Amino acid sequence: MAERRVREIKVTDGQDIYLLNIDFNPNLAGFSEEKVKEKIEIITKKTKDIVFVCEQDNEVIGYIHGSPYELLFSDPLVNVLGFVVKEKYRNQGVGTLLMDCLEQWGKNNGFSGIKLLSHPSRVNAHRIYERRGYKFTKDQKNFIKTFD
Repeated sequence: MAERRVREIKVTDGQDIYLLNIDFNPNLAGFSEEKVKEKIEIITKKTKDIVFVCEQDNEVIGYIHGSPYELLFSDPLVNVLGFVVKEKYRNQGVGTLLMDCLEQWGKNNGFSGIKLLSHPSRVNAHRIYERRGYKFTKDQKNFIKTFD
């Protein structure tokens, strides 16, 4: 098996991240590669977020995006904002590597845990999370309002 490594994201990963986003959801094609690169720049330079990528043969085959947050009713947590593994590499331990890195980063940086949202249809992913010690807390509906 080819060697895999996990590292922090770089702006030069923009094309691979763009392709991963489309692999995950073809509707994301409208968010251009250039915009993805701009977002990587903003996230890495202006936020406390962390994005880890898994690389194999100089190709980014997965990423996980964690965003620290504070609440008035909880110790600080890391929220998973994005988690994608290229389809042909799923069920091969890539997601586990990425989650291990984010969890270790969270522990090392004083966070009390990790929160993530997962679509109800992603039953296989739910099993993986539960095996890792994540507890199902609630069903909820997401709402968004966009400004024109």
